[in-house]
Amino acid sequence: MKKRSLKKTVSLLLALVLAVTLIVPSLAAGKSNQNPVLVVTGFSEYPLVNTATGEAAFPPSTDAIVNTVTGVLPSLMTLLGSGKTQADYDAFCDAALPVVNALFEPIACNPDGSVKHPEVGLAYQYPESAAEYGKNSEAYAQAFDKALLRSVANTVGADKTYVYGLDWRLTPMEIADELNEWVQHIKSVHGCDKVSIAGISMGGVMVSAYLAKYGTADISNITMISSAFTGLSYIGALFNGGIAIDEQGLYNMLNQLVGSETLSKVVGSTGLVKQIIGLIDDLYAAEQDRLFTECLIPGFGYNPGLWSFVPADDYEAAKAFMFARMDSTDAQKAALEAKIDAYHEIQVNAKANLEAAKKAGVNVAIISNYNSQMPPISTASAQTGDQVIETVHTSAFATCADQGKQLPEGTKGKYVSPDRMIDASTCWFPNETWFIKNMQHVGFDDTQNQCDLYVWLMTTQKQVTVQSNPDFPQFLLYNTETKVLSPLSLLRGDVNFDGIVNLVDARMVLRHVRTLSTLSALAKEAADMDGNAHLTHTDVQMIMDTRAGLSTASGNKTFSADSIKGAVSDAVNGGTSDSNDALDGLKDTLGGALDSIKGMFGEQKVPQDTLSSLRDMLPAPTRPDASESDEATETDELNAQTESESAVAEA
Repeated sequence: MKKRSLKKTVSLLLALVLAVTLIVPSLAAGKSNQNPVLVVTGFSEYPLVNTATGEAAFPPSTDAIVNTVTGVLPSLMTLLGSGKTQADYDAFCDAALPVVNALFEPIACNPDGSVKHPEVGLAYQYPESAAEYGKNSEAYAQAFDKALLRSVANTVGADKTYVYGLDWRLTPMEIADELNEWVQHIKSVHGCDKVSIAGISMGGVMVSAYLAKYGTADISNITMISSAFTGLSYIGALFNGGIAIDEQGLYNMLNQLVGSETLSKVVGSTGLVKQIIGLIDDLYAAEQDRLFTECLIPGFGYNPGLWSFVPADDYEAAKAFMFARMDSTDAQKAALEAKIDAYHEIQVNAKANLEAAKKAGVNVAIISNYNSQMPPISTASAQTGDQVIETVHTSAFATCADQGKQLPEGTKGKYVSPDRMIDASTCWFPNETWFIKNMQHVGFDDTQNQCDLYVWLMTTQKQVTVQSNPDFPQFLLYNTETKVLSPLSLLRGDVNFDGIVNLVDARMVLRHVRTLSTLSALAKEAADMDGNAHLTHTDVQMIMDTRAGLSTASGNKTFSADSIKGAVSDAVNGGTSDSNDALDGLKDTLGGALDSIKGMFGEQKVPQDTLSSLRDMLPAPTRPDASESDEATETDELNAQTESESAVAEA
């Protein structure tokens, strides 16, 4: 009896252990140890509508825009055909300004900064987690940015992923109160002490206001992504009357949007742009006060949220310029001034607030984009940025070269970008600020590794710096074709990231091309020597050429008649340079010519006699030293494999 009882007890204990063993992993899988993440969206990410009728307020509907253009066009045509006297400009404003005002009337504010049309509001606002979106299909369909939210949800869980839609007509202080309610709600739902908060674009303004008003006791991470928390230079210029159309900036923006210079060349060749710019300049000179008093101020100047975009250095001058043109009472001006002064004070103290957050143990990170043309509508349009906010502001005051230019020769240091466009040493937080070249404003994509950077910073459980992760150093390059984020100083051909380009890298690429193995997204970026977003035997050959010193690691080849003539002269006459270097230069330049001819004819259509003649001109490779015999064998092997595949392709 005792023996049977003992067996029964042991069995029960084993069953209990087994049950616990099975249950614990499932509980762990369903509960992340990460804090919940609250993403605060930017300007116009969530649409404003007339909540009674459902009619779009902002962004305006297509019909509303068409009606506005149709309404303005007759008066514009009349102006173009007139003598352009003061009376003609007055007549144009009489006809056009009421039509334009009607387009923006639904989102206007009163002269005291209050919302003019309370019936207009967010189409939806969903305070529950992404896991609950299935219960609200509209919220899911309209969610701010699914790519970024998916990436966050994949890390912390959909039940811990929240997104706040922004009504940008409200004051930052009003938004701060709402954010606090959300943070408390999230803490209550999850029984946690901290929430990670990320401010994107104008959302950074609201995060700054929240921190100033409620502190950091409830916050674990602060991530500013393409954020306007220090303002926008072109808004500061506009609010000071600095309207100016930058012709070259307009062409630059067209090129970036279309991805080609063709459109801007066609538009520029007509001369129409110059005529339009001249007309706008003349109109502004004749009607500056009227344009502000009757259009810009009623539509946007009474909006306290938009005043948060005015940088601190421009603020007092902007108030003097705008307030002098406001058609409002002293009491209304005082009420508006109190609202906009409240955030101005926060903006001035933003650095101190973030420093205090870091000191309190909050993990702070700032992400800034550059190398895109800013709106060519103000005197600040020469600055580099992400098409919406200037880099100097999203980075909290990095020293930046103007768009398309570099910082002065001799600008050096560990915080200077490899392209010499950015000096991060002047940032508020140089060790916690990342820069992404060619990344446009909030253009998130999760098909490769781009969102990994944002999620890493939003979820890190300790303060990280630009030295913490070799995949994400301070300066990064975004490939808009492959959607890969890579170090800006990435060495082309260094597929295994050991700092050198050799046959190991070539072998890895060849195995990938033959589907014997798979490279990571970042490795594929390094392997793409010709920059066409497709890995082929050409990339393998270019890596081998790099190893042999026959081309640069960037894979770029240039040639000209003078360079070919000079290389031949050096090779034949001894020149001033070493003969072997001259022969390498000749092969490089002729190789570039060969590649270009292939590009013009198409890979399979190049006349064989042309290719043969060019190949005959190339110098024969020198025999490697005995010390490199192993690498020579591998090179022959890779060359034979590549030539075999090429022969099949040509056949």
